[in-house]
Amino acid sequence: MKMTTRMLGMITALCLMYTPVLCEEKDETAPDSPEEAGLAEIQGILEIQPVGDIEGMDLETLTSTLTENVMGEYYDPVSGFRMQYPSILQFAEKEKGVVATSDDGRIRMTVETTPDGSRLSAQTLMAAVRMEDPSAVIREYTDPACFVREITTDGLYRIDLYTLSGDWLHHVILTCPETEKDSVTPFIEYMIHSMTTDGGDLG
Repeated sequence: MKMTTRMLGMITALCLMYTPVLCEEKDETAPDSPEEAGLAEIQGILEIQPVGDIEGMDLETLTSTLTENVMGEYYDPVSGFRMQYPSILQFAEKEKGVVATSDDGRIRMTVETTPDGSRLSAQTLMAAVRMEDPSAVIREYTDPACFVREITTDGLYRIDLYTLSGDWLHHVILTCPETEKDSVTPFIEYMIHSMTTDGGDLG
C-alpha cells in the first residue's frame, strides 16, 4: 500500500509538469499470424506444465485445455478486472484475497486495483514507473493496452503489469527468486492477453 501511495504521488507530480514523455519503442517483430502468435505464447507454458496429449488440437481447443488444467482466473467484482494466472498460485481467501503464493511461498503474486479518476494516461504512468528505477526493462503492449516492467535485484526477480481501464488502475506484481525466473516468465504473455474488464458485478 505504501508503494502504491508513493507511486500515485509521483504520478500526480508528473501530471502537473506537462513535460513531453518519451515512450518505450514497441517491438515491431511479430509472428506471421494470430495462430502462430497464440501457439508461441502457449508453448513455453506447456514445457513447464504439460496438459496431456495435445497432438491434433487446434489453438482454441488447446487454449481451453490449458485454461482448465494450468490456469486459474482472478476477478474483481468492483472494477470488473479479470485475468488468468498460474494455478500453482493460491489465494488465502478465494473471494477477498489480493495476494496469492505458491505452496513453498517462493513465488508471490499481488493484485492491486486503485481508482485513478480517469486522470492518468499510459504515457504518464510509464514515466512515473521509469522514474522509480531508470534501469528497469519496460515493454509496452497495445492489445490489451498495458505495459510491463522487469527488475532483478539482489537475487529477486520482479515483474509488474500495469493497465488502465475506465476509472481504475490495475497493477499485478509477480516476484520470485532469480533462480525460479524461468518458471514464471512463460506465463506472462498469457496473463497479459487474458486481461479484460467489464462493468463489474458491484459497480
